[in-house]
Order: sequence, then structure tokens, then C-alpha cells
Amino acid sequence: MRLEYMRCLFAQSVSQMDLYPPGQAAAMITSTANTVQAGISEKLSQFLSSVSLIVSAMVISFYYSWNLTLVTGSGMILIIIVYSVTTPFIVRIMNRVQDAEIKAATVSTEIFTSIRMVAACGAEEKMQKRYMGWVTESKKRGMKMPPWISFQTAISKIPSLSCLDSI
Repeated sequence: MRLEYMRCLFAQSVSQMDLYPPGQAAAMITSTANTVQAGISEKLSQFLSSVSLIVSAMVISFYYSWNLTLVTGSGMILIIIVYSVTTPFIVRIMNRVQDAEIKAATVSTEIFTSIRMVAACGAEEKMQKRYMGWVTESKKRGMKMPPWISFQTAISKIPSLSCLDSI
């Protein structure tokens, strides 16, 4: 996955990258690489572990009691529905946060590329406020994500699935 991302990245022409404001290309590459890394290292292993747990629990519960299988299956359906509904909201919020982070990175790149001019004009405080504005906006946008993630986590811990722990 990483290799394909790098191939696609380097397949773009330099003129394509020149269309972006200073620092935005680097920020986009960094955020996308972080997303790919998180998807590979954390989410994939967690997904495989969860699927193996669910399959083994369903087999064991079916062996001992079809009632247990029915309860567990209904809980799984609820979890799948909740995740299907809430994940698009989380992705939308995450994209808005990344957009604010890209704009903050663009401002910092502008500052560092013209540091002499900023210092000569005494615009350090003005540029700092501009940068901090985007950092604050990113934080504000990011604070909308925890309720959705908490809701997903709470649903995945519903009592009907507590029977899996005793198996």
C-alpha cells in the first residue's frame, strides 16, 4: 500500500505540485502518509484480531447454544449499523481537521521562506497570530470527533456482547 502511494506520488508532474501554496504539498504528503501508516499498523491488525475473535466466538456459541448465537449475532448487526452510520461523520471531521493543519503548515512555510522580510517588517506577532489561528481552528474542529468515537466505543461494549468474555 505504501509503495503504491509513493508510486502515485512520484508519478505526478512537478507542475502539479507547483499549483499548491507553499507548504501545502508537504503537509498533504505528511498527513496522507500518516493515515496510510495508521491504517496499516494499527487498524489492519486490530481488524484481523477482531474478525478472528468474532468468528471463533460465533462458532463456539453455536456449538453450545443457538440462543447465545442469536444474541451475539444481533449485537454484531447493531455494531455494524452504528459504525456504518458514524464513520462518515468521523471521516468528514478528520478531513476538516487536516485541512486546517494544512493551512497552518502553509502559513509556517510562508513565514520561514520569508523570515528576513518578516523580521525586517516586525511582523512576527502578526504572523504568529495567523498561524495560531489555524492551530486553534484545527483543535476546535478536532474537538467534534471524540463524541462520535465515544459513541462507537460505547456501542461496541454493549451488554449482549459481554457473553463473549465468558467463552
